[in-house]
Amino acid sequence: MFLGKKGGRSYNRGIMNQAQFRSSKVALAAAFCLCGFGEGARADVKYTVDVRPDTKVLHVMIRLEGTNHGSRFQIPNWGPGGYVLRDSFKNVKNLIAKDAHGHALAIETKMETLHKKYQEGQSAKIADNDVCTWIVAPAKETILEYDIPLGARELSDGSVHWSGPSTYLYEINHRRDKCLLAIDVPANWPVCVGLTETKPGSNAYVAKTYDVLADNPVSTGNLLVDHYECRGKMHWIVLRGAAKAKVDRNKLIQACRFVSECETDFFGDSAPYDKYVWHFAVNDTPDGAGGLEHLSSTEISLAAGVGPRAKSVLAHEFFHLWNVKRIRSRVLGPFDYTKLPETGALWWLEGVTDYYAYTLPHRYDGIDDKAYFAAIAANLQAVRNNPDYKMVGPFESSMRVDESNHGRGNSNGYLISYYNLGWLAGMVLDIELRSHTNGKHSLDDVEHALWDLCKNDKPGFDEGEIRKQLVRFGGLDMGNVYDRVVMKADGMAIEDTLSKVGLELTTTPGPYVDLGFNFGGFPGSSVLNVVAVRSSVEGKLQVGDQIVAVDGEALVNADRGLAAEMARRTRGIAAGKALKLTIKRAGESIDVDVTPVSATRDIFSVDWAKNPTPSEKRLGAEWLASKKYRP
Repeated sequence: MFLGKKGGRSYNRGIMNQAQFRSSKVALAAAFCLCGFGEGARADVKYTVDVRPDTKVLHVMIRLEGTNHGSRFQIPNWGPGGYVLRDSFKNVKNLIAKDAHGHALAIETKMETLHKKYQEGQSAKIADNDVCTWIVAPAKETILEYDIPLGARELSDGSVHWSGPSTYLYEINHRRDKCLLAIDVPANWPVCVGLTETKPGSNAYVAKTYDVLADNPVSTGNLLVDHYECRGKMHWIVLRGAAKAKVDRNKLIQACRFVSECETDFFGDSAPYDKYVWHFAVNDTPDGAGGLEHLSSTEISLAAGVGPRAKSVLAHEFFHLWNVKRIRSRVLGPFDYTKLPETGALWWLEGVTDYYAYTLPHRYDGIDDKAYFAAIAANLQAVRNNPDYKMVGPFESSMRVDESNHGRGNSNGYLISYYNLGWLAGMVLDIELRSHTNGKHSLDDVEHALWDLCKNDKPGFDEGEIRKQLVRFGGLDMGNVYDRVVMKADGMAIEDTLSKVGLELTTTPGPYVDLGFNFGGFPGSSVLNVVAVRSSVEGKLQVGDQIVAVDGEALVNADRGLAAEMARRTRGIAAGKALKLTIKRAGESIDVDVTPVSATRDIFSVDWAKNPTPSEKRLGAEWLASKKYRP
């Protein structure tokens, strides 16, 4: 067993054996070895995607010159915005390589190379990228072809949708080279993607690097397509799925336009893209949504009713155009796709994004005080319902996310959600900064400073930059506030903080049916995990267990996301009625019976205090001041 150290934490790697390797397709020449690879010369990487809905596959071809010394291809093992190892290499089928004359080139997997070393008695430790690397024999030009199967999430009501990280291989030494993408679709099919088209109507696109190519999903086929203009930029609304006809399209256009206008106005610059695409997978429900942000687009599972919760997701994902896609930690671009990134700032990149996803609509008269106060209470409820809030703070929830799910990671946080923690931390830091400067500065100044630091393709910020900017605008004591709120657990002092802006928090006991565990999953993901366990199910469930079925029915839903589907299945369940879960733990499938129980918990609500001081009233009025929306 090889014991590795990572960030002061221990990780076990299993010892290699022949069962971990598959037979080589073609044996490579003895002289062909890893040391022969060097940094390749700049060359355009040409991708062609042939959409074949009849056979339910995407056929991908990659052409690359300058591979005289051989080439190494990989496919991302995770995707930006989703901090989960995906094992996308398992979906690469029928992989072949040839030269420009059509002669077959030998392919060997990295694992096969390591196996040979192992048999020869050489060191052969398994690294994160070993199982998703293909080594191709030398040629002046290499042509790679393979198939990617299309499942229920990609095929829906005559439409086809795919994301980059799970589709496009890259050559290791050419990730910073320009990529050209040609998409071959049936006649009259629209193609919607955030990339720049080389020629109108050509279905040919350009991306300046692989990261840009991979961060632009594609929709085609049976779509409903609308558009609107905002500040000189075109925005496309793309609807797919059987429920797409049920959407009030004018209502959706209005909601998307509102978000685009107010958030671009907040940053005060032209929007950081040439065009923008809203990729919507529509489900037949009144409200709710879940999404994944991209450089010039977003993928959102959208309720046809486009209710308030769905609108908040629109605001969240669009704000990511700045916060996370450009304002980011250094490790979040350029990417290492072989291992999960480590940053303590996900609470800011996700949670503070969600804070602004409510704060800006309130500021621009999109939601009222009641809805805004309800959002504060809901985030506090989510945090304090999880007993780990007394053990894990925002920084730790972010930094240790790769330890979740038995080392597979998640998109929610280590033990407790960095979304909810970050929402509250953003609010506390905003109020404290206003209080420390008597209203002269706010969190807006920190966000804008980070934008100035990171925009125009500059490197991301260092881990201590947020604290540094808080001190810059609020003085040395704001560093102590940051340490208390972000670096410690349960250090936000929510009640005292709210009182500084003339608000009060009240609690009332409320009965509810407790499942005994909390669950969470990335929208659209095929994985749903247990994220918290209470005494009623101890010994039955563990944090990190993957829930795969409920009462014998597999937990699968293409549009809504597994967390929403799990919530639907357990909604209204009675105390004392056993619930049969099928879980996966350490690769083993286990059936577990859990019995929900009657319980009581504090229900939080936020409202104006009865007797605030003049200074509290003034600060609160400034914090919640409205700015009229300008269409």
